[in-house]
Amino acid sequence: MTPLKGDPSALRAHNRRVILNHLRRLGPISRTQLVELTGLSSASITSITADLIQERLLTERSIGEAGISGGRRPIYLDIDYTAHYAIGFKLREHRIEAVLTDLSTQILAHHTDTLDSHDPHHVTSHIHRVCKTLYRRARINPEGVIGIGIGLVGVIDALKGTVVNAPLLGWRDVPLSQLVQRRTGLPTHIDNDVNSLAAAERLFGHGKHTNHFLTIALGRGLGSALVLNGDLHRGRQGGAGEFGHNIITPNGRRCSCGRHGCLEAYTAEPALLAQLHERHPDLTERITTIDALVTLADQGHASATDVLSTAGRLLGTHLSYLVNTLNPELIIIAGEGTRLGPHYFEPLRDAIHTNAFDGLAHDLPLIIDTWPNDDFTLWARGAASLAVQCAFDFGTLLKGTNLTHPS
Repeated sequence: MTPLKGDPSALRAHNRRVILNHLRRLGPISRTQLVELTGLSSASITSITADLIQERLLTERSIGEAGISGGRRPIYLDIDYTAHYAIGFKLREHRIEAVLTDLSTQILAHHTDTLDSHDPHHVTSHIHRVCKTLYRRARINPEGVIGIGIGLVGVIDALKGTVVNAPLLGWRDVPLSQLVQRRTGLPTHIDNDVNSLAAAERLFGHGKHTNHFLTIALGRGLGSALVLNGDLHRGRQGGAGEFGHNIITPNGRRCSCGRHGCLEAYTAEPALLAQLHERHPDLTERITTIDALVTLADQGHASATDVLSTAGRLLGTHLSYLVNTLNPELIIIAGEGTRLGPHYFEPLRDAIHTNAFDGLAHDLPLIIDTWPNDDFTLWARGAASLAVQCAFDFGTLLKGTNLTHPS
């Protein structure tokens, strides 16, 4: 948001954000280059970067080459990624997954634990214990931690820090941010888990140089996150992106949400196995994992191939509707479902291009961000990005304060 004229503090905060985000996107650059990129005066750049260095958000990393005419060699500035830390949690139905990262979201320590109760106060205490475990494993000073990010399935009001509805945990209107912040003393940011993936892509991933992109999470479920004009679009209550629960067949297949006919019930991993077993009951005990289903398709099994290609084509058709509605610059598909392979994703690509309106999908990049099997850290790393992004969105580190939006 552009600061109000006549408000020096808001203007300075805005300029800090501009400088930090240029460095995040471009890497080390000189003060002279920052003057050219930002339009700020040399004096302003010198003053603001001095403050950011003092706060250990910036560092002077290297000395560049002198110009053709000689003179002083420029000193390059960069984000001081190793000076501060963030913690990310992915809350699952029966498990807590956690990482501790630096400001680049590089993982320094990780931990997973069984979640044996869904009581919010119990979960809050469990999160606090895991934080201490991560501090020990990473051997860091906890005073360097800027905040906690928590990602979970459901409708999350990120601005209020409230879990509106998380069916897998049985939660409604749980003030999770407030509970965790009170217990840990750290700013706590919560969001839908797919939004947390998009936050990571926006900061340091495929969306780093893109203002309008979609992140699709495919695996046990199906969800999306929307980055529009460079910001996560969450909607009124945090429910934007739940296109996996669009009803495509009234009274159709039962979905994990309890309703019938959702897109997820035809395209996500459990649905693929169920459809194969319905066609071939004799394979129910032999083909019990997605990896086995994909292998069967690779071996030329007609029904296995058809299950994957039909689901991929269906998802691609519905992604074309999002392309028509939002006209993104990029689509990223992430999650455990990226292992579904070409039998799934080639029909998906074809369906997007066939059904998108009048060239909107022409030259539209579709990135399948393949995940290693059983690597839980990518979800938790996304959650850590919820805390990290505040440094870049606000241009400051206010430890102990739960910010909601930049001024």
